[in-house]
Amino acid sequence: SFSKFRIEGPDACRWLGRLCANDIDVEIGRVVYTPWLNEQGGIEADLTVTRLAEDRFWVVSAPATRIRDLAWLRSHLEPETRVEIHDVTGDYAVLGVMGPHSRSLLSAVAGSSLANADFPFATSQQIEIAGAGLLALRITYVGELGWELYVPWGDALGVYDAVAGAGESFGLRLAGFHAMNSLRIEKGYRHWGHDVTPDDNPFEAGLGFAVAMEKAGGFLGREALG
Repeated sequence: SFSKFRIEGPDACRWLGRLCANDIDVEIGRVVYTPWLNEQGGIEADLTVTRLAEDRFWVVSAPATRIRDLAWLRSHLEPETRVEIHDVTGDYAVLGVMGPHSRSLLSAVAGSSLANADFPFATSQQIEIAGAGLLALRITYVGELGWELYVPWGDALGVYDAVAGAGESFGLRLAGFHAMNSLRIEKGYRHWGHDVTPDDNPFEAGLGFAVAMEKAGGFLGREALG
């Protein structure tokens, strides 16, 4: 699930920041929700960007737009830009652990604290479950407490078994993408291709909070937004 790209290189922050309407020049570990815009200010993608290091970022978008988003990235890469784009979609499984008991459940199987003070909203950390290292993002598409766990494929079954096994005492239930889609509609979260398209700008779509109009260096589509 989800499309996943790792962007790295000396120019990664400046170059990717130019494509993102929101400001991604943030502290390491921060998760930023941002649209990508075209020159007319229309929304070309709706995604999150996590800063893994000074020169490395983790981009997550919809599973259906993997090839489209990869092409968008590559089409804006100049030969002299010191950036590498890695499509790692097939290298990682994603387990979404979401709901009011998600912190208690994950705390029971992870080797680190998931308390709010230690793991705030819209941040990421490397944690360990069932002996496997994974990237955990405290963000969800259902709009409630929860985490997205990005697990190397070879470790995914072991992590799933650990979470599912511990989940019995927390009332864990399995749910799929259709359930998540219903919940995101209830929460008012947008979906690219249905709620927002290249014909809609972020202010029309109610996503002005994800646009940093005054950020240094500007961004693609900034002029069209006024």
